Amino acid sequence: MPLQIPHPQPPLHLYRHLLRESTYLPALCRPWIASRVKQRFRDCRHKNPPTSHVKEAHSSLRYLRSANAGNIKRLEHLCFMATGRVGKRRRILATSQLGQPPPANTAELDRSRVDTLLESAPSNRAPNATDNATDNATDTAAQAPLRHDWLENWSVDMISALARSQVAQQSGNWPQNMRRVLDTKRITNGTNCFGRPYRPKLVRNKLKKHWASVLNQLLPPLPRGEWDHLASLVQGKANDDELKIPPRRPVARFIQDGSLDSACEQWDWSRHVLKPARVIERGTNRQQKTLTGEQDQDPRGRGSPIGVQIISPRRLQRIYGRIWAMSPTIQKHLKTQKWSVSWGGNERRISAPSTRDLLFFQGVANDGSVLPKAKSGFKK
Repeated sequence: MPLQIPHPQPPLHLYRHLLRESTYLPALCRPWIASRVKQRFRDCRHKNPPTSHVKEAHSSLRYLRSANAGNIKRLEHLCFMATGRVGKRRRILATSQLGQPPPANTAELDRSRVDTLLESAPSNRAPNATDNATDNATDTAAQAPLRHDWLENWSVDMISALARSQVAQQSGNWPQNMRRVLDTKRITNGTNCFGRPYRPKLVRNKLKKHWASVLNQLLPPLPRGEWDHLASLVQGKANDDELKIPPRRPVARFIQDGSLDSACEQWDWSRHVLKPARVIERGTNRQQKTLTGEQDQDPRGRGSPIGVQIISPRRLQRIYGRIWAMSPTIQKHLKTQKWSVSWGGNERRISAPSTRDLLFFQGVANDGSVLPKAKSGFKK
């Protein structure tokens, strides 16, 4: 169960409680969560009025306490945030890993602008058009002024290769699933209701809308060092201390009495008079116990909280294995100049059966087929 102490009201004390709760998280998500707590406190410190931010901080403190109490779903979500599967770091990784490298010289800059304009130009033409007309249209398009947009800063080839690999790899329980068609020919070769090709500006806007939707469903790749470290945690090659939860420090107590009753709020009898029982007992619900920290006053209460388990090293290893399976790494092949995407995965190893179990499978092959019976040399 989480701590049975009330939430502090001053923002500085609330900030200290958030930092302390982040120290009890696993080593994988501890640095990122602590840095986000510090950054959010600096951004919202001078907000006026701070009521909404203080309310959000109280909710985050309850969430952290519930995760540290053993709620696996919330702990897994924090690990997703730290590894960039959801949240702010997912957008940071997408910007840093999938961005277009800056051009080395002026020639590369001009070439990239021409390629971008040709990509936006409609590729269909009239049946009686000649190759010379096409060349003149290409020269005109190359000389036309190009208005810069955000799509120029992204590597479309890398995003397309990663999206196609995610479609073949993804499963239904991933936080992000690719559902959009990745082929852009229907945009560049499309026609309007009059059978005429799209204008270049309309094609460009449709392409921006298409790639924005793809980026919204994409799981960005991890840096190679972080991906290898996650693989070592899953495969058991890392230090064992990284799979252990830090022990919780004892709560400070008053010197006069050794209980926390004096620190807790006094019993408010007016709540029981003005509110119905279902509202008062909502905090003792099995789904809300880890968030509120309330306990049943009756020993025949509703029971233990839902979704709470002991956070063992094996449990953390399973969470890390699921994260590693949805974390790609991407690199460019030197000879073919194509992008190669690698995904993590758990090898499910079947334990060796004992001698007692082998008797049950006697006469059965590894694929499940029945082995033919051996012919005996005895003749009747």
